[in-house]
Amino acid sequence: IIPNPITLEPNGYSTCTGNKIISVGRLTEQKGYDLLINAWKAIAFKHPDWIINIYGEGELHDKLQQQICDSHLEKQIILCKPVTNISEKYIESSFYVMSSRFEGFGLVLTEAMCCGLPCISFNCPSGPSEIIKDKEDGLLVENGNINALADSICFMIEHEEKRIQMGKKAKGNVMRYSTEHIMQQWNELFKGLIQKQQ
Repeated sequence: IIPNPITLEPNGYSTCTGNKIISVGRLTEQKGYDLLINAWKAIAFKHPDWIINIYGEGELHDKLQQQICDSHLEKQIILCKPVTNISEKYIESSFYVMSSRFEGFGLVLTEAMCCGLPCISFNCPSGPSEIIKDKEDGLLVENGNINALADSICFMIEHEEKRIQMGKKAKGNVMRYSTEHIMQQWNELFKGLIQKQQ
């Protein structure tokens, strides 16, 4: 399998020292933002100064906004419209959270990592475990386990030094998905096919 390359070219990297978290994706059942909102209930009273910005549109926008309001989390969970300068939003954040029920490859994880962000994700089928090196450049959480997701977010919030280290690792590790590296894999594939035909 040859994965998609990173096409994002950030103008800098996150310091991982602010109080913002980011997530990017369509507001659909697949992305599990309802699970993330439920997880945040256990985080809100511990870390009221932290916020998470969710960038995306979709058919569940109104339902998710109502869930946020019903949980009194309007000041901490912000549903944002998609933006053209998403790399700047990554850089403004301290880490990335993915709450998807399932994924293909998870390109947003590689985008966040190339901006220097450690990532937290459910270990859902099938992409996150291929991208995130658990406890090295991010954290993998049992799929669908809301309490474990909340615990992992709290850990990342509460351990700034570890967060910064993971961010630096993420920036380096994700280069295996650079265009140069991926194109090399394609070249090797085509060369191998040509050789078999000769």
